[in-house]
Amino acid sequence: MRPFLLLAVLLACPAWAVAQTNQTASAAAALEGLTLGEPMGAVRDALGDPLTVASTGSELIWRYLGRGGAFYLDVLVKLNVAYSVTVVRRYDDSAYTDPRGISFGMTSGDVRAKLGPPAQRTTNSDDGSVDLWYTAGSFRWIYEFYSDRLGFIQVTPSPALRATFVSAPAVTPADGSSTDNAIKIRPSNPLTNALWINAYFAMAQCGSDGHWKELSLYPTPDSSRKASPGLTVVRARCTDGAAERTFYFDTPGA
Repeated sequence: MRPFLLLAVLLACPAWAVAQTNQTASAAAALEGLTLGEPMGAVRDALGDPLTVASTGSELIWRYLGRGGAFYLDVLVKLNVAYSVTVVRRYDDSAYTDPRGISFGMTSGDVRAKLGPPAQRTTNSDDGSVDLWYTAGSFRWIYEFYSDRLGFIQVTPSPALRATFVSAPAVTPADGSSTDNAIKIRPSNPLTNALWINAYFAMAQCGSDGHWKELSLYPTPDSSRKASPGLTVVRARCTDGAAERTFYFDTPGA
């Protein structure tokens, strides 16, 4: 499942069973409101901006914070569409169960007992983790185990589903440098915003080997929206040096 699967990606959703019956990209729905083959512009509208964007050469990985901050939701981007999705355990005790009843912390034996023999078993040379591959309708499910404990679940398209994907316009996430380029946080509420901003600053590199640290935070009304406050303004300083800057986050109704 390497190399791009180090950060790459899961989708698991209530519409999963329905998605298996339809080979079109528009019907291939998965977790967190995502759809395999969905243009990244639509993903950004639904989930907001990612915490980080990593490049793997010809592909990008948009990393989101999962519900409650327990896991990362990584979207692998090819042709400017959501090509695959992964849920990655954030902490050793992170809780998550996919639509097939497979949960973080299960052993490979637990998964085999529930799903049967995998179509393929592979070992990753970089860290010795083990992958069990399963096929279900239009999807390939990959379960990755660290010291025989599940910590990574990925869903990728079958060849037939992948063939339906159509290239979409490129989308560049906002950098928070101005009110017009405010970073979208979705859903926007006090708890989500606090978790998201903390994670964003921890990952946002600055200086030679630093990250941004919050100095002050305050909400402010946005006259262009009915929701108030519409923006959260954060002043931050780089931990490597004395550089400071202001970040604008799009948080309507928070």
